Order: sequence, then structure tokens, then C-alpha cells
Amino acid sequence: MTAVIENRVEIARTPEAVFDYLADLGNEIHWNPDCLAMEKLTDGPVGVGTRFRAKWKQGPAIESVCTLFERPRRWRYENSGPMSVVLTITLEPTPTGGTRMTSHGEWTPHGWFRVIFPVFIRVMRRAERDLVASARRALEEGRDPAASAAVQVAS
Repeated sequence: MTAVIENRVEIARTPEAVFDYLADLGNEIHWNPDCLAMEKLTDGPVGVGTRFRAKWKQGPAIESVCTLFERPRRWRYENSGPMSVVLTITLEPTPTGGTRMTSHGEWTPHGWFRVIFPVFIRVMRRAERDLVASARRALEEGRDPAASAAVQVAS
């Protein structure tokens, strides 16, 4: 029982700028109002094998690992837990110099979570649409991720 959530948005920034900002999950705390903490667990630049510990309002802390990193075209993060998610982001340049971003998530419930999955996935479809729009706004407004770097430490 896997559900797919896919969203597309056009962003008035280059694919390189979109990739550099969003592929680094450490920036999510700046544009996702549901992200409570995001901690990078590995050293070095973000790439395949980079791990983050994430905590969102609606669930337990989880670990997410980068399994695909093809700058500036696409990246993928995977996590497990009561709900495993494989999230692949694909970027395409637009004729106006911007970026068309496609977010493709495969959501699979495990254990007791299967019982509430049909309701949960309906809520997440709406939430994911809102998150893609929020990421677009953050990029187009040029939010500086360094401005609140102290907030990125997981609690």
C-alpha cells in the first residue's frame, strides 16, 4: 500500500539556485513551518550518503538519507519509520530563466500506521501542495539561510 504525491511549481530562480537551497535539508527549517528541527549528521558537503535527523510537528524524529544527488537536475531523500517516504525532486530550466520543480513522493505506511493511512494521505496531499508553494516563496524572496542558523540545532 503505497501512495504517490506529486506536485509541480515554477520558481523564478535558476535551477542551480533552487538545487543548492532545497537539496540541503538544513535549509528546510527556514521555509517549512512544520519543521521543528533539522540536524545534519554527517560531515562534508551535501551529497549521496548525507544524513539528517528531522523533527516535524506531526511525527517522531526520523533520519533521512540522500540517495541521489545530480546537481542541478535532481536529488532524492529516503527515510523510514511508521511511514517511509522516498522523495525525489526534479528541476528543469524554463524558457524565462526560472525552474520548473517536480516533487514526487512515494509514501508507504508500516505497522499500525496502515490503519490511519487513508485519512493521513489525504491530509498530506494538501500539506505537500502548501510546502511546495512555501519553498517557492522562500527562494523568490531570497531568504538568507544563515539568518537563523542557530535554530537548526535539533532539540
